[in-house]
Amino acid sequence: MPLSFLNPFDWSGVASRRLFWFSLVVSVTILTGLILATISYSFRPWFFLSALTILQFVVWPVFVKRLHDMGRSGLWSILLLVPVLFIGVLLWLGLGKSKHQPEQAWPTLLSHRFGQLLLLLLICGAFSRAFWTPYWIPAGSMKPALLVGDYLVVTQYGRNPNPDRGDVVVFRHPVHGTDFVKRLIGLPGDNVKVSNGHVSINGTLAGYAISEPFEEPMLQAGGYGLYPRCYNTPVKVGETCLKQQWIETLPSGPSIPVLNIANQTGDHTGVFQIPDGHYFFLGDNRDNSNDSRIPQAAGGLGYVPREHLIGQARLILFSSAGPHLLSFTQWRQDRFAVSIR
Repeated sequence: MPLSFLNPFDWSGVASRRLFWFSLVVSVTILTGLILATISYSFRPWFFLSALTILQFVVWPVFVKRLHDMGRSGLWSILLLVPVLFIGVLLWLGLGKSKHQPEQAWPTLLSHRFGQLLLLLLICGAFSRAFWTPYWIPAGSMKPALLVGDYLVVTQYGRNPNPDRGDVVVFRHPVHGTDFVKRLIGLPGDNVKVSNGHVSINGTLAGYAISEPFEEPMLQAGGYGLYPRCYNTPVKVGETCLKQQWIETLPSGPSIPVLNIANQTGDHTGVFQIPDGHYFFLGDNRDNSNDSRIPQAAGGLGYVPREHLIGQARLILFSSAGPHLLSFTQWRQDRFAVSIR
């Protein structure tokens, strides 16, 4: 195997047509294997894109050197990024005659390093997306753990997710496929019931301790521009909105803060018997959450199948109280790199 094929850090010099075709055949073979593996093992799309980016980093210098051999600038390789057109460019590179470009016309070392840096950043970004996904909180069903405008890091599950009770999980809605984020309360085979707003699991009531009221301003938040619901209603715009707060300790699970606004239907349920391979989720902001208490036939979440789980929310990177993430002046100063529990 030509060693220059394995040297992605040297973009100077030239590459023969033989080396180009060798590199192309190896790349297509690896790419075909990646596609088959992604389909056969149901890998997430980001796994394929990450591997493809790394492969691109290895073979790109060969394209640049082949252009040098044809008397062309390596910048022509940018055309390989154009859909459909890249097929013609590959044929041009594979069939073009050698016409060595003088060494002084090759890109400078600084140009090499800049191009390599861009590719490395692309690899890092794509590779990281194979394991974690960014997620923006558009609504307030998970207050106080998550606020409207929080930007999260979500670590993706593998093929057989095995989440724990109390985890904050991102998943696809079983009906319309929209991404949701809720607290995992019930595991497969559990019996869950809500009585007077208190959760019991398999007949064991969660522990509850009164905490300080949760406070937030009565202002519009997020892209939907929604006002919060308050326990101390009516509240005028700009005044303090209060919610009752409890520390809930789940049976064989963690202690989490949950909110109460009013006595309503979702505070009183029958027993939910969770089927095998399914999970039961609640929002921490219990009276403002469309969750597993509401059946899918009524527009709710119902039970969530295992294959719809995406990953566990781990970290709040930053948070914006404005209408969108780029509302820099409204970023919350106390919510940078905050772990989620």
